[in-house]
Amino acid sequence: MRILITLFLFLFLTNLSAAKNPYDNNNVEDFITLMKNKHNYDENKLRKLFNEIVPEKRLLKFFIKAPERTLTWNGCSRKDINCLNYKNLFVNDSLSNGGIVYWNENQKYLRKASLRFGVPPEIIVAIIGIESKFGLKTGSFKTFDTLASLSLGPNKGRRAKFYKTELINFLLMCSENNFDPSHIKGSYAGALGKPQFISSSYRHYAIDFNDDKITNLWDSNADVIGSVANYLYKNGWLQNEVILTDTVFPESAKSIVFNQSKKTYKPITPYHAFKDKDIKSTSHLSDNELVSIIRFKENQDEVFKFGHKNFYVITRYNRSRLYALAVYFLAEKIKREKTRQ
Repeated sequence: MRILITLFLFLFLTNLSAAKNPYDNNNVEDFITLMKNKHNYDENKLRKLFNEIVPEKRLLKFFIKAPERTLTWNGCSRKDINCLNYKNLFVNDSLSNGGIVYWNENQKYLRKASLRFGVPPEIIVAIIGIESKFGLKTGSFKTFDTLASLSLGPNKGRRAKFYKTELINFLLMCSENNFDPSHIKGSYAGALGKPQFISSSYRHYAIDFNDDKITNLWDSNADVIGSVANYLYKNGWLQNEVILTDTVFPESAKSIVFNQSKKTYKPITPYHAFKDKDIKSTSHLSDNELVSIIRFKENQDEVFKFGHKNFYVITRYNRSRLYALAVYFLAEKIKREKTRQ
């Protein structure tokens, strides 16, 4: 009888142990084989990483369907508790004051980045502030565990293919920079460092901007600044060009402007096409300059601006019109208040 009980407990504990290891499956084996054969990655090192994964319960709350939120620039009513106000969240004194401090402490590399890539310091500073509060919030999730969970493990979902690609890039990025993948931490979705690059962006856009032979987006503000500027530059940033300009138009043209604003924020329409309909810019624009219509709410009023190429470039960093507005208006606030010093 004792032997039977012992055998039962052994089988039960064995099955329990197996159930607790969601990475003991063919998908993981295929991934290890891929990394070994295609990228010459150390098989034993990778198995060790998978075996040491600690389930992160906090991760679940970010991927459980939450109540739908209304996203707005500055149009939330006080009664709407599920409304997210981008202007209040990002264009505030805390981030602008922090931006001025960051600018003053890193003038050398901001100047260098602006000269090399043509991106104004205030834009670089605003992005770093919005992404991580200048490094105060870079994430506390182990990145390997997070990406493995989202691509091959218990939190695998419809974006598993994307996260698998990011997991590959993460491991290669660590190898290229001599980082220990078990020590790297980032956001719940795998974003890294002060500029919150995903791993593929890290490999494509991050640069060593202080010539110390390593690209470190956590501890080197030089690398952070250079990498953000390089990201925008490689996505088509135009030096000394505007981002947004004001529009003026008669009430009769409002429906045209409104419909245009729903199409795309990529500038694909020549300015003269709007001008012919009495929709004009308060700034001088050439007739053939490509623009889009950017619409947002300021309190309860509809605001329409012309979006230019550089506005679209900011949306390549984060594909959100509201994000680009936050970068633009925070950058303007930082620049304006720094000038007053």
